[in-house]
Amino acid sequence: MTLPINQIINKDWIEAAKELPDQSVHCIITSPPYWGQRNYGVEGQLGLEATPELHIEKLVAGFRELRRVLRDDGTLWVNYGDKYAGSGGENDNFSKGIKKGTVNSQNTNLDSGNLLGLAWRLALALQADGWILRSDIIWAKGLSFCDSYSGSVMPESVNGWRWERCRVKVKELRKRTGGKIAENQDRNDADGGRIGNQAWNEYKDCPGCPKCEKNGGYVFRKGSWRPTKGHEYLFMFAKKQGYYCDMEAVREPQTSDPNKIKPAKGVKNVCDETTGKMMRFKPQEIFFNPSGRNLRDVWVINPQVWSRAHYATFPEKLVEPIIKVSTSQKGVCPKCGSQWCRVVDVYQQKLTGSTGKTKVPNANNWEEINNRTNRVSTTLGWRPTCGCQSEISYLKSLEPIPAVVYDPFMGSGTVAAVAAKLGRNYCGSELSKDYLDNQANIRIAEAETGVTMEEIEAGQGALFE
Repeated sequence: MTLPINQIINKDWIEAAKELPDQSVHCIITSPPYWGQRNYGVEGQLGLEATPELHIEKLVAGFRELRRVLRDDGTLWVNYGDKYAGSGGENDNFSKGIKKGTVNSQNTNLDSGNLLGLAWRLALALQADGWILRSDIIWAKGLSFCDSYSGSVMPESVNGWRWERCRVKVKELRKRTGGKIAENQDRNDADGGRIGNQAWNEYKDCPGCPKCEKNGGYVFRKGSWRPTKGHEYLFMFAKKQGYYCDMEAVREPQTSDPNKIKPAKGVKNVCDETTGKMMRFKPQEIFFNPSGRNLRDVWVINPQVWSRAHYATFPEKLVEPIIKVSTSQKGVCPKCGSQWCRVVDVYQQKLTGSTGKTKVPNANNWEEINNRTNRVSTTLGWRPTCGCQSEISYLKSLEPIPAVVYDPFMGSGTVAAVAAKLGRNYCGSELSKDYLDNQANIRIAEAETGVTMEEIEAGQGALFE
């Protein structure tokens, strides 16, 4: 078996994985079809199982096959959303069951309105199957109580208890009044158009019905309420401990000036993120890396729309940090596939106005530190992490090649497109030939050439040939 580099296999994800060699990809990033969410119109598609338990079982079996394909030092990243018991899908067929190629979300043994917790069911099932669950990252699409950012989420029907004006569709107006126009209405609608010519989704005040007449035209509705769903989960899994990671590639800007941090009472013990050593410091003795801080596990990223894409597309900004931290920017050994690693110089830089030292026991991995210092890390270069080349000649032989990123549900090709932009190789599978031909391949070509399909159709492609 050989790995089809920079290709997408048009097959079921498990069948495609069976054709791949052992330990051949460095990172897997994917978002499987959610249970009962959409019917993509492809025979054998995932997500149409009779129950969520059967759906999770299929996912665990598929990721078990992919664990064989993933290198021992690789990581798996899975994005998954959630669903409520009794909720429908994209059309009325979802409530009619599996016979029409859809599922019935009532098949959960839970009362309607229950949050199914599918994302965590999947995460715990994969953990029980042998994966190491390293992080539950919150992909925040929308935020509350934040003045600087609100985000963008899909609207949901949540209204709570309320009295509201009774309103009817225009086409139902004559039906409710026995074919007559209400006394306070003219033949011409107040908006200037005849009632019979209005769009059927326009609503007017009810002229009077048994439900609202006794309440002055109002009706009492007991609607449900919950916060609008504004996040999904992104789970990070490792196959084994000692997996590859490049923290320096995903540092983000510091949010405060260490010289302006106010002292507080007490002495604290912390682990220095750069050296891994336990450090004892007073509050004014802050470790502050000007290169940036480590990523947090809440990522605020707006959904991204691609003009040719299907319903559920990954935002490129969600995929970029995953590829950067999970695969080497320099590349991998062409012989054994081990990733090259940064050569990092770590040193302390005293802050302005800092004087004196704090002495702590030089035992149990403790060390003496300067008051108010920056812990600075600088990349000096790259070195291989394998023994395929000698210490003396490693710079002259076995030039690294790009790492491989895999997506078993390629969809519109976001993972492959981002991998191409970042100089990595990609591989994946996609069951729908329509998505493959009309979305993924187009998007990847745009990423590889820098020419959009619109520019090609307008005759601009020749400029880049």
